Amino acid sequence: MAEDSVDQRDDRPLYLRGAVQLENGLVAGAAAPENEEISTFKGLPFAKPPVGERRWRAPEPPESWDGVRDATKFAPSCPQDSGGDIAMFGLPDDAPKSEDCLYLDVWTGAQTGAERRPVMVWFCGGGFYIGASSQPMYNGVCLAESGAVVVLVNYRVNVLGGFAHPALSAESGHGASGNYALMDQSASLRWVRDNIAAFGGDPDNVTIFGESAGSRSVALHLISPLSRGLFHRGICQSGGLRNVNGSLATREDMGLEIAAKLGCDKAADPLAALRAQSWESLAGALDFDSNPFVDGWVVPDDPQSLYEAGDVAAAQMIVGVNGNEGGLFTRNYAESFASVEKINAVWAHAHGDKAEAVAALYPADGDGAAFDAMTAYEGDIRYAAPARNLARLLVDAGVPVYFYHFTHTPPWRVGRALGAHHGAELAYIFGGGVRCGQFKYDGYKAQSDRTLSLAMRAYWANFAATGDPNQAGSPHWPCYDRQGGAYIDFGEEPTVRDGFGVAALDKLEAVLA
Repeated sequence: MAEDSVDQRDDRPLYLRGAVQLENGLVAGAAAPENEEISTFKGLPFAKPPVGERRWRAPEPPESWDGVRDATKFAPSCPQDSGGDIAMFGLPDDAPKSEDCLYLDVWTGAQTGAERRPVMVWFCGGGFYIGASSQPMYNGVCLAESGAVVVLVNYRVNVLGGFAHPALSAESGHGASGNYALMDQSASLRWVRDNIAAFGGDPDNVTIFGESAGSRSVALHLISPLSRGLFHRGICQSGGLRNVNGSLATREDMGLEIAAKLGCDKAADPLAALRAQSWESLAGALDFDSNPFVDGWVVPDDPQSLYEAGDVAAAQMIVGVNGNEGGLFTRNYAESFASVEKINAVWAHAHGDKAEAVAALYPADGDGAAFDAMTAYEGDIRYAAPARNLARLLVDAGVPVYFYHFTHTPPWRVGRALGAHHGAELAYIFGGGVRCGQFKYDGYKAQSDRTLSLAMRAYWANFAATGDPNQAGSPHWPCYDRQGGAYIDFGEEPTVRDGFGVAALDKLEAVLA
């Protein structure tokens, strides 16, 4: 661990005190524009650039540097497309993007490096296709005001973060390739262990949290050997173990198919030929599956089986889901769900001889109701059921779990149309004001939105500090259990309820058992 580089009697914010000493060199940050008492350090390298021969290799420790490194601007994000059904999680076309993307950002209110504040490490969402720490809604200033040292992490996405090939597996030394997004996240946690004390953070009190793909990442770090001992609790927002149990062989076959389509399989050195391809060519070769999978190393076995065996790392967890998770996705494919005939075809493709039983759970009494039926089904099958399953597995493994259901209708345009849609809670957790996908410090027009945001941030920050989210003056959030299913409903105000998912999820699980 690096020695603190400042006089402990100096109570000025870190950004005013000159350079901060990290393992690899000195860095100088800046005041957060929203609050000069919060210091920000952006674009800090946690690994060598994964370019050239390091494309599709495990991240390596960063190089050291001479002098003082400027840490006042975000580094480029991983190359990615814009638009699509989760565009709110991505970046504009003109935002800096580069394969040299393994950087992280720190927000801290610490005055000295000796404070040992709780640490919150954020893994962004975006389906493992898009996402970046510089997305405006992930601003860490408000959580830092709540007492945490906040770390936002870039990681490789899409074909750069998930490409596997038999030759890559052979050269890895582990017989595996492809889960580079998770490898990057684990590398960021090693950086936190070695450096976060310089920012007043406690390396022995680290909470990892994320939404959507970030939430699925958190769930996998609980069973990944690469992350053991690097964090102490976790928060899963709108995610679980969905689409994380594919096989290395399947992903390697996809890599072989991409190589063949691009003619790289005919080269004297197929890997060199693949590494010389642009990311656009690689991603455009076929419909790429960027989800994590079982590779025998990063994800050593089927995650469900590992959870059932109790082989999980976290001491305490928050798990939750939003009220209308499916709406953000089905609205972009409304024509595909415009009739009972069309949604029945979807269920037949997904569930075979159980399709009629599934359709009975989401009845549509005419074409006008078909879209709503599919939206409810999508929310349950993709988010609510996996979240409840994760919570139950954790409880069975002896991990205390606090479950939430975010049902508040946010004031922005998509919120007015879809209610508590996928990602709607983010502006309340990060304090981002009146529009998800952007950030406006304390920008809530209604006091009810501001009050809910303050309450949720306090729950999250208290959980990071102690493993218990509860706080004086707010409703007591009980632990979840299989019998009563207690949870907190973040609606117009936090309300404790029982029996999450009993009405719909019990029936769905019974049909699909």
